[in-house]
Amino acid sequence: MRKTILLLTTLLFGTACTNGTPNIENSRVVAEKNSEMMGLKSALTNYTDATINNDIDTLITFVYPKVFTLLSKEKMIAMLKQMYASDKAPKITAIEHTNFSPIESYKGGSFSIVTSFMSMELSSPAVDNPKLEDMMCEMLERQMGKDAEVRLDKDKHVFFVKKKSKVIGIKEGKEGWKFIGYAQAKKYTARDIIPKAVSKKINSL
Repeated sequence: MRKTILLLTTLLFGTACTNGTPNIENSRVVAEKNSEMMGLKSALTNYTDATINNDIDTLITFVYPKVFTLLSKEKMIAMLKQMYASDKAPKITAIEHTNFSPIESYKGGSFSIVTSFMSMELSSPAVDNPKLEDMMCEMLERQMGKDAEVRLDKDKHVFFVKKKSKVIGIKEGKEGWKFIGYAQAKKYTARDIIPKAVSKKINSL
């Protein structure tokens, strides 16, 4: 159950012209890129708020649709409900987005990779056993990996976790921005789940 929960909580224009056209064209393209980035950040804010507030109905609308070819929407909703209802689930308290890669276009869409830091709290199930709490803290450090900070508040019996993560925003057609976890997408690069341009980008990093 805990492993399932952690996994759950575990996207210049240049041309040779004359008579001042490059400046006009460049300004237009920059404006379009800025507008597209604003759209991405707005969608990501809504996705983030839904994640923190346990708003499953909103959250599910931002999931990259092809994910549902591997896990049905109904099953994902059921798993999320189970996770949010469990007192063993880590509570996501904040998500800070620190870097947006330039939006790249491909035939049929655009994508950007976003780097974030996610803060979580997890209540200790061993409030009367300090040694076990210390062991659990070490276990969480191993599970979360080197990009995470894990701290145990022994007075409150709460584990505080801050973990670096990445999410890919993908926009195709009129669907708006949708998201898939970077680690999840990386597993799908050999399948026809994410766009080839995204897979190529992931494999180059």
